[in-house]
Amino acid sequence: MEKFIVLAARRSGTTLFLSCLNSHPQVYCHKHVFDVQNRFRYWVVDRRGGRFHRFRTASTERKLQYMVQPKELIGDFLSEYYAPIDGVSATGVRLAYVQAIKHPEVLDWAADNGVGIIHLVRQNALKTIISVASTKVRRVHHSTNKVRSVKVTLPPRQLLRRLERLTNRVEANRALLRDRPHIEISYESFVASRDTEARRVLEFLDVDPTIPLTTDLVKLNPDSLQEIIENYNEVQQTLAGTQFAHYLA
Repeated sequence: MEKFIVLAARRSGTTLFLSCLNSHPQVYCHKHVFDVQNRFRYWVVDRRGGRFHRFRTASTERKLQYMVQPKELIGDFLSEYYAPIDGVSATGVRLAYVQAIKHPEVLDWAADNGVGIIHLVRQNALKTIISVASTKVRRVHHSTNKVRSVKVTLPPRQLLRRLERLTNRVEANRALLRDRPHIEISYESFVASRDTEARRVLEFLDVDPTIPLTTDLVKLNPDSLQEIIENYNEVQQTLAGTQFAHYLA
């Protein structure tokens, strides 16, 4: 059985990608394993009631092990999720960047145990930021039906810092994966050429690449950024002359 991790930033198309991937009868990827949440600005903690939180707090012994041997405890935890499933040849775990920062032992364990990484990257980081903002306004993360149109305002002073931070995280994870078994898939390419990109992924997972991947999820935001950014002209002026200007093209 192949083991894999889908690594990506939040709001980078991971749910759509996993919905398609899990439509393949020989593949299953667990979606909510290391649930975390931000406290204040940079402090990230496990969600109470999250799967890993429940596992590591189930006994005094595990609480102590988490303090002194977190990698071993995470290995025990992941072994449960990578247990064989009838009919499934490739089993995976979803891991957001922020979860990998909170629990770096996950990728260390993966490297030690021959776990392949699917690195899902959204090439247009501005759309990742818009997706986060529109989700807060619409209060809908994903849908199988058409959703209402919304407008978002992006604070210019913060925008460049956020784009730099997200871009740097992508590059940092690329560097981390350089010498590990992995494949990189862009969200944009997957949407535009699903059959071609899906074949690459399925061959990487060593499952039947001829089975088409499907999903019931619909696109939430329009392709035209002018339709969704309330202060588009201000954003355009902010990005003009920077490395991020092409995101508006």
